[in-house]
Amino acid sequence: MGIDLYAKINYMVRILIIKTSSLGDIIHCLPVVNDIKFFVPDSSIDWLVEDSFADVLKLHPDINSVITISLRSWKKNLRKKETWIRLYKAIKAIRQNYYDIIIDFQGLLKSAFFTLFTRGDIHGFDKASIRESAASYFYRFTHTVSKNIHAVVRNRELASKCFEYELSDQPAHFGLEIYNISNFNLSERYVVLIHGSSKKSKQWPIESWFKIIQFFNRQDLRVLLPWGNLEEYKICKILRKDSNNCLVLPKLNINNLANIIAGAKCAIGVDSGLTHLANAEGIPTIGLYMDSNPYLNGVYPNVKIPSVNIGEIGELPTVESVIAQIELII
Repeated sequence: MGIDLYAKINYMVRILIIKTSSLGDIIHCLPVVNDIKFFVPDSSIDWLVEDSFADVLKLHPDINSVITISLRSWKKNLRKKETWIRLYKAIKAIRQNYYDIIIDFQGLLKSAFFTLFTRGDIHGFDKASIRESAASYFYRFTHTVSKNIHAVVRNRELASKCFEYELSDQPAHFGLEIYNISNFNLSERYVVLIHGSSKKSKQWPIESWFKIIQFFNRQDLRVLLPWGNLEEYKICKILRKDSNNCLVLPKLNINNLANIIAGAKCAIGVDSGLTHLANAEGIPTIGLYMDSNPYLNGVYPNVKIPSVNIGEIGELPTVESVIAQIELII
């Protein structure tokens, strides 16, 4: 069913987006919400996601309902009765509504599995375009989308093919809105440095972070250091050691982190979900890339602010190049 036919139907078009994880991948999928609402204004969009990322989606005013699963936890606790009770409740929530279009942007068997419990026409990448080819057999309609384009563009193209609209030069909008910003009594101007990554190969050398902190000390800008696990916390303490201008944040959930990031002058971070979150919030962002391709998964240009990626696979960003970009954006 194409966009022209939808426009002639006088009822609310119900849509389910499936993109369960991770944080960066979810951020890269957000612009499709604004695209769909622009081309199909009489639509209601629900989203299936891992519960640990649900708070981010609740910051988007055009997402009607967030359905949560806990697949990571369930896989570790298959012998527990509570796991099966929670799975049953999730399936019940998924089946509660009939959807005109269901789109699996994840393209994995684990996401395709949940399409079995949906009611409506299921769309996704075709066998040549998808990450796990077997997942394409779960969909009623499949679409060809290049793998050699940025994840934001790739997601937007899949949505455009599902609804048969032309994106043209329509810019990407992430659509996050944060109200009642409370920056934990942080009265000074500050920046956020995001050093943590699940892969060591994506981490920037501590010595380089030290030099960036020293630069911000000279600029009289407070440096905030978030962390997500004990190893990252230990690195935060090392980075703070020789600076009187660093604040190691307490352990925070995504909502509170988003709140703090929203008040920053800029964010600098490795390839991680928080770096992409900063960019999606409209904060000038510098992405540091060493072991992943920024052309496919880097910080994506936000129409509101200047953001840039430095480095690429096998090419370490230099401190000088990072400082040069900082001076351009703050």
